[in-house]
Amino acid sequence: MWVYGQPCTLQLSGTVSDLDTKQPLDRATLLIKELNQSVVTDDHGIYRFSQVCPGTWTIVVSHVNCMSIEWKIRIENHLVRNFVMPHNYNQLQEIILQGPLDLLPNSIKSEISRTDLRQTRGLTLGETLRKITGVTVLQTGSTVFKPVIHGLHSQRVLILNNGVRLEGQQWGAEHAPELDPFIADRLIVLKGAGALRYGADAIGGAILVEPKALPQQQTFGGEVNTVFFSNNRMGVFNAMIEQNMKRFPQWSWRLQGTYKRGGNSRTPDYWLYNTGVEELNGSINIGYKKKKVQADLFMSVFNTKIGIFWGSHVGNLTDLETAIRAPKPVLNIDSFSYQISRPRQEVSHYLVKAKWVVETKTSAKFQFLFAHQENFRKEFDRALITNRPELNLNLGTSTLDCSYERNKRNGLSGVTGFMIQRQGHVWDGSRFFIPNFNSWMSGLYAIERWKLQQSVFEVGIRYDYRTQRVFRNQNNVITSVQRSFNNLSGSMAYIRALHKSLKWVTNFSLSWRPPSVNELYVNGLHHGTANFEIGNPELNSEVGYNFTSQLKYEKDSSFHIDVSVYSNYIHGFINLVPALPPTLTLRGAYPTFRYIQTNAWLTGLDLSMEKELSRAFHWSAKASFLLPRDVKAQTWLLQMPAQRVTTDFTWYFRSGHPRQTFATVNLLWVGRQTFVPKGSLDYLPPPDGYFLTNLEYATLLHIKEKHLNFAVSIYNVLNTRYRDYMNRFRYFNDETGRNIVVRLKIPF
Repeated sequence: MWVYGQPCTLQLSGTVSDLDTKQPLDRATLLIKELNQSVVTDDHGIYRFSQVCPGTWTIVVSHVNCMSIEWKIRIENHLVRNFVMPHNYNQLQEIILQGPLDLLPNSIKSEISRTDLRQTRGLTLGETLRKITGVTVLQTGSTVFKPVIHGLHSQRVLILNNGVRLEGQQWGAEHAPELDPFIADRLIVLKGAGALRYGADAIGGAILVEPKALPQQQTFGGEVNTVFFSNNRMGVFNAMIEQNMKRFPQWSWRLQGTYKRGGNSRTPDYWLYNTGVEELNGSINIGYKKKKVQADLFMSVFNTKIGIFWGSHVGNLTDLETAIRAPKPVLNIDSFSYQISRPRQEVSHYLVKAKWVVETKTSAKFQFLFAHQENFRKEFDRALITNRPELNLNLGTSTLDCSYERNKRNGLSGVTGFMIQRQGHVWDGSRFFIPNFNSWMSGLYAIERWKLQQSVFEVGIRYDYRTQRVFRNQNNVITSVQRSFNNLSGSMAYIRALHKSLKWVTNFSLSWRPPSVNELYVNGLHHGTANFEIGNPELNSEVGYNFTSQLKYEKDSSFHIDVSVYSNYIHGFINLVPALPPTLTLRGAYPTFRYIQTNAWLTGLDLSMEKELSRAFHWSAKASFLLPRDVKAQTWLLQMPAQRVTTDFTWYFRSGHPRQTFATVNLLWVGRQTFVPKGSLDYLPPPDGYFLTNLEYATLLHIKEKHLNFAVSIYNVLNTRYRDYMNRFRYFNDETGRNIVVRLKIPF
């Protein structure tokens, strides 16, 4: 190509990123208007025009989530030019306050972006969320991680998968979220009980798992992720393909799948027999978008098989006491194997979601969402009495959620909606754990927001009603017990831009949660945690009064500090506590735990700080402190996370693409949990605190115009021997030792 006798051989390249989040934007389209040349950015937001003519040209940059922009550029030689795009309202997301106050008003918000997610691929959802200050995990062995927000977990923390409440069988510390993290493009944690729209029972907060928006440009692409873990020799393979239909541009689709298999984990001194894991997951997403109508169909399947550490199941009370007191597991086969034998769990989760959004002439929106999910859980004891599982559980949930969103008028905007949910649970097997039940839940909510100059006020109110009927078989006679619960909940939020770099967010909320079926009626061996659990049918609803305040300072990308304080008083707090003596059953002896009700007061502090010391050197630190008080007993609560501090030192290499090649040293300190009742009836006192060192190196490889992500991480570099207070298996074994993880991402 020639223009006015000059050859068009120049190159224009660079990146496209989001103005607010500073994250790269993939699938952004760049057009040179006068030459009618266009390109699309890759997964890292990188674009390249290879045959550009000299002259002054108009560059138009567009993206599905941003407002289009135009620039006039004079090109005389090869040119590198980076573009940033202002954030715009995404029609398929929830109402979010945009602009300088980039916060979700009704709660304190923390986020793991796409870039940070790359560094955690292959880990479970709970392990991934530990990157957020104030979020820890309730752990069962080396394979099961359940997210904990400010000391609260399970039914007190809502998880939304692509806008749908994840309804699994949460009656257990080892019942981890049935969700493939590869689905997520970003993870958002709403701390505190401000997630009013999603349910009144989010006393601890909510976790939003948001997939990437379906492509709107007429392209076909995808990616392949491979991960290898040295500790348990686990391999993970994930693939995703997506396309916007060329002949039918209003239609887009995405197909994704993951396979994972790992063997026994290893502590610094020994293998943990029967701690393997195997997963097979997949999802498909089909979207339609034309003018003022959008539709979305999402289907996912999650399958996992998890081995339960062999040494946690013992035969009698003497063996149990010996196993708990021994520095190393007494009953253990010290060798590696991929075999998953008894005891084990097999879990399957199926989800179907249909969503329809209609925009009116006034740009208001009606949204209709219907979802159904089925959760199957099989639990196998250690002793082989029959090939059938000792427990076979099935939980089915159907949800209808409708809402009406009004755009801002005279500074006012809001959303009104209702939801209806029906659940049914059936169990089968040779031993009792929880009874069959069905329940109905309905909720009606309204949220109003008022924006005035540099301030935002928000008020929300919600009413929920839940009825629950439990069926029990006693002496071949089926009896039923029905209980109903209802209450009001609400939230008030205020945001103020104190300065262009300083924001203040404060929130007060009233929330409540009825007792779950396991807390009321469980009575039996919970083999996944090797515990015997006893419920309490006299439990009443929890009522939480939560106050949270955040001060956030951000000066460009060079300095950032975030301070959050919270105070959460929960009347009628339901807690699972140790109860001596252990229980001896026909299958062995097990530590016993019982549900009690008290009043709890959880106060704490989250602190994070980031500083760009130079163009190449970056430092960050995070700390979380929690005071878990049992107000009624005038003592401390059991099973609460200890204080922790983590710091990162990152060096960005100047070679290659800017800030894509780096090395990080991570230091983690976790203190000994000293906030425990004096003379506690726990089976072991809290373990000592520990200090871990982790390393990571990541780079962007350029191979035939493709940009491949390659990373190597080393966890527990010094192979430190330790036990964590939040691991239910700390009675029996140490935590895992050194683990080398290799990650490779190949886009196409």
